[in-house]
Amino acid sequence: MLEATKVSGSLVLNIKNRVAKDGPLKGQRHPYVYQLVLALQNMGWRWVETYVWAKPNAVPGKFGPRTKNSFEYVYHFAKGHAPYFDLNAIRVPYKADRSEIERRKRDTLGRRSTAAGFGRDRTKTYLLGGADPGNVVSVAQTYNQYKGVAHTAAMPEGLAEFFVKAASPQGGVVVDPFAGGGTTVVVARRLGRHSGGFELHQEFVAEGLRRIAHDEADDIPGRLAVA
Repeated sequence: MLEATKVSGSLVLNIKNRVAKDGPLKGQRHPYVYQLVLALQNMGWRWVETYVWAKPNAVPGKFGPRTKNSFEYVYHFAKGHAPYFDLNAIRVPYKADRSEIERRKRDTLGRRSTAAGFGRDRTKTYLLGGADPGNVVSVAQTYNQYKGVAHTAAMPEGLAEFFVKAASPQGGVVVDPFAGGGTTVVVARRLGRHSGGFELHQEFVAEGLRRIAHDEADDIPGRLAVA
């Protein structure tokens, strides 16, 4: 995969951390997620960022001495030092009303420094058309996503849309090596990318092809908002 990726290309990996059911780590969080991240680095992928997919409607259940799982990791890797990344494509509307935004645009003393020495120039921030959503992405899960075939790891449309918009240009190529029911493929094609996927399970292949033909990625469209 690394060899086939352009120097400006990326690898986006969504992976869930789990509790070991047996063995010496039984009852503990298993470190396989971190082991995989380090293995990908050793293969030559550059670890750009870690995102948290926050699931506001996570499924409740019995998890022992811990709360329910309400997030998953999404890792952004890149082949080269300057991967394509369009932050403007994933900006979200400001919470401030229009009059406040216009006032801040006219602020000639917009830099606000903190005691720790950090600060930003707010006179430029509001010229970008929206807020930086940050690396915590809140997208609700959808439970009727694969109506024909149940999938154990269904991805909501909003999560796929976030990373397709950010990490690939219009007309770019998006490949999902674990395509499942085809959500990423459908979303990427809808957004003007060339997209395809690989899937080993024939029932998911059939469902994915049906959804691609009908431009059906999800039952509830994803929506991003400022936390």
